[in-house]
Amino acid sequence: MPLNLQPKFFPANENLGACLVTAARDAGQDAMALAHAILRALWAEERNTGDPDTLRAIVSTCGLDAATLFAAAESDATKASYQAGTDRALAARVFGAPSYVVNGEIFWGQDRLGFLERALAEHA
Repeated sequence: MPLNLQPKFFPANENLGACLVTAARDAGQDAMALAHAILRALWAEERNTGDPDTLRAIVSTCGLDAATLFAAAESDATKASYQAGTDRALAARVFGAPSYVVNGEIFWGQDRLGFLERALAEHA
């Protein structure tokens, strides 16, 4: 995938997009596909992922119902779920994405996935 290291709309306000992904996850929908679509829009397509209209279009292209997902994303329950995830990440000292924590050890970045696999195999 092409990657723009200096996207036009970065940094963008990530709160609504994160709550949309959280709402999709909590509803059992394909949250990873939505997260990837939002990240692709920001880093490869020069789209403003802090803009609700842009996010509505992204949600729709993922085959999700934008009205339902936006209502869920704006709910207190989803905001609490998002905050709880943030709090867990902070408590684990996570500082970037993707990050994985195995027995208190943080593996950050795709270039560390081999180390993560080894750690998982050792602790299986």
